[in-house]
Amino acid sequence: MKRVWLSSGAGRAWTVVVVASALTGWHGWGVTVTPERPFFWIMAIADLVVAAVAARLAVRWPGYAMFGDDAVVLGRERVRYDSITAVRTGHVSVKGFWLAFWLPLSLLGGVVVALRRADAFDRQVVELDTPDDRLRMRWKDVDSHGAFLDAVRTARPDLAPTSGLDGPDYARDFTPKLSVGGGLLAVGLVVWLFFAGLLGIQLLDRSTVDGPYSVDATSYAIRSVTERLTGNPDTRNPDLPGVPVDLSVEPCARTNETLLGRSPDVVDLRLRLLSRDVPEPVAEALEDELRKHAGMAPGDYRDRLDIADSAVRINIPEVTTLYIDIRTGCVDDGGEVRLREDLRALAAALGVER
Repeated sequence: MKRVWLSSGAGRAWTVVVVASALTGWHGWGVTVTPERPFFWIMAIADLVVAAVAARLAVRWPGYAMFGDDAVVLGRERVRYDSITAVRTGHVSVKGFWLAFWLPLSLLGGVVVALRRADAFDRQVVELDTPDDRLRMRWKDVDSHGAFLDAVRTARPDLAPTSGLDGPDYARDFTPKLSVGGGLLAVGLVVWLFFAGLLGIQLLDRSTVDGPYSVDATSYAIRSVTERLTGNPDTRNPDLPGVPVDLSVEPCARTNETLLGRSPDVVDLRLRLLSRDVPEPVAEALEDELRKHAGMAPGDYRDRLDIADSAVRINIPEVTTLYIDIRTGCVDDGGEVRLREDLRALAAALGVER
């Protein structure tokens, strides 16, 4: 059995399939870490489309023609020698492919291609006719083209190849056609690869602008204030029935938030005590008590607790109603339950929901 090289198109297409499949997994994982953004959903779908198209082309383009005793095998196609009714040779320019490829990507590249002669892009072509089909192969390599023709002549010495092609007549291509449509498809591949790589690289840096700070240090900072508030039973704060405990969790901002959105793994817990029903003197006394035990100066409305590796912030706006706002700073979400309990204990120490 004689083997004649056809093209490297199948190998390149399978390479695209492997890369697109790997990126599908990478971008699919990106969906789970960027719930606020649609980009990775879009890219994962695009990866699947690219892989499917490339796989279809790879199956259509065999790497070699296998000449056996009674037939030539082109991938999954087996063509008996006695079914071949005509052999035609010729050449065709693929300048349109390169123009379609370069013009959208680089005006300079497109101009360079446009200025070159069309025959500089010629491909040698062989067409095999059968009663029901027409098969076409193209080569840039003259030696492979000649080897294919020699193998056909050996198999069918009675069938002389004729020069000249039937132009646009339909034929099944077993090598890349390199048409204008193929050039545009190649442009799409470049665009996909650019955005797939760009988004994929973003996943390597999921850092947040602030933190994450130590859960242990943050918990200690909150509990230290709670302990000071409850340390002396004689100065226990009065109960404040009806004051709601507004406890919320916010994802923290990432360094590259535009593409990745906020982090679901690093969160900032927030406790707000807000009520218009608490008398102003009671509210002021409670706020002053919190300032004292949190190490804030009298009259300060915002401060950060001085505990290493933590970023607990207390905000007491200058309003006539009760308004206390406490944030943990950005911490790993694994400590959320623990810090929720710490914040509720602090609220209880202030007289809320005892």
